[in-house]
Amino acid sequence: MSSVTIEFLIDFEIDYSLTIGAEINDVIQPDKTWTWVATRSAAYEVTEGTPTGNAGETTATNFESAFLLDNPSGYTTVRTVNSLVITSTTTGEIFNGVKGSDGSQFLVKGVAFNITFNNTETPIDNSNIDLALVRSPHYINVPFNFSTTTGINAEVFIWDGDLTTVPSTPIYEITKSRPTTDFNEFNINVSKIVRDNLEPSINIDLTSTPKIVDSTDDSVKWVKYVVNYIDAEETQPEISFTISSVDGYGEYLEGVNPTPSLDWLSDCNIRKVSRDGIIVLPFLNRGNITTFDVVSNGSDVNQTITPTATNESTDFIQYLLVDVASDVPNDTVLSVSDGTTTFLFYIEDECRYTPKQVVFKNKQGVFESLTLFKKSKESLSVQKSQFVNNYLTNGVYDTTRHQIKDINITAKQSIKCNTGFLNEQQNVLFEQMLVSDQVYFYENNQLVPIRPTTSSLEFKTRINDGLINYELDLEYAFNYIQNVW
Repeated sequence: MSSVTIEFLIDFEIDYSLTIGAEINDVIQPDKTWTWVATRSAAYEVTEGTPTGNAGETTATNFESAFLLDNPSGYTTVRTVNSLVITSTTTGEIFNGVKGSDGSQFLVKGVAFNITFNNTETPIDNSNIDLALVRSPHYINVPFNFSTTTGINAEVFIWDGDLTTVPSTPIYEITKSRPTTDFNEFNINVSKIVRDNLEPSINIDLTSTPKIVDSTDDSVKWVKYVVNYIDAEETQPEISFTISSVDGYGEYLEGVNPTPSLDWLSDCNIRKVSRDGIIVLPFLNRGNITTFDVVSNGSDVNQTITPTATNESTDFIQYLLVDVASDVPNDTVLSVSDGTTTFLFYIEDECRYTPKQVVFKNKQGVFESLTLFKKSKESLSVQKSQFVNNYLTNGVYDTTRHQIKDINITAKQSIKCNTGFLNEQQNVLFEQMLVSDQVYFYENNQLVPIRPTTSSLEFKTRINDGLINYELDLEYAFNYIQNVW
């Protein structure tokens, strides 16, 4: 429960006012303002009363009475002489500011009153933490509640490992001045700072699958930010929040600070996979997915998997891995279901061509897989410069030497692939693959980096186009000649 202690140092007079601000689960509530009058006759009025020998005692007494009349539930109060403690019994509510006025100007803290906040926030654990997609902007919103606030101090802490082990030193600090008193808020984008500390990768371990594997240390980071107001007159609690972060993105229509809506971190729940392929399916492991079943239609696989949620960053996002050739050698459909969401993988044998297994970083900033089934054509492009050798030695030249010499030779391999006929639900996979900055072939038990060079793709539907097949241009993301110095 959160509370605020107001110590009245003077007795308020007619036309004085007191405003209390609060928020519930990070949603700012309307301010509540009480005005002092000769005799209360309406809501949010406080009777002035006659001062006692203790400064502020009458004000504290009468304000407590008015507060309880206007808030018959949701709060408790305790008054001691001129000090009043207001405690919220509403889960998630915290007090975010108190200000007073004499009718013409703000009252000065330490002269008219003292304020002490005791806000109790919900303890952070993996069940109530949000996932920030920092390939898009992620904003810290800092509202200004008082005209006397002149700026803020902000600290950003970034770490991996245990969620509760916050570093003692922030990775980033900033002090920002408020331009004018009518400047209502700051919105600080922390994505670039966070993204500089991410280096996503995946460990594909296909021994004893189906199995769960963890994320790598640099794929998921915890982020905590703490903002303190600079204000010589008003006392305000700090703004503090903790999130997790991955290198994903939101779409424009999803609005500010996008976050996945489901714990399964894939937007396609029906797809084809090659008989000799693999399945990489990412999920958010914060206790919502308690078990899921991996079942094939011929019972090659019939396994219930129980994820274990912990406070470790590597456990926060995990992957289900399936080696199709090893685990589903005879069946045609594999399903993964937690009882609410079901993923269907249709297993196909490609007799003529060699399917290409693709692993890519998707919109949610994690990795998943797809198969390119049909014809592929590889090519090699070469770039070079020429040097003309016209030198003589002892008045003659060697006719076996190249007069025109190729130098600075570089080469790149590319490949044109066809997807094979698809269900239109798989369109989203190719949409996200084309804008991904990490795409791989999975070949010979290793990830081979590639990059899509197809610059546009007209997405097809069964109604408009009948059978759906895409031709994709891909390039190996390294030079054919090893030239890493």
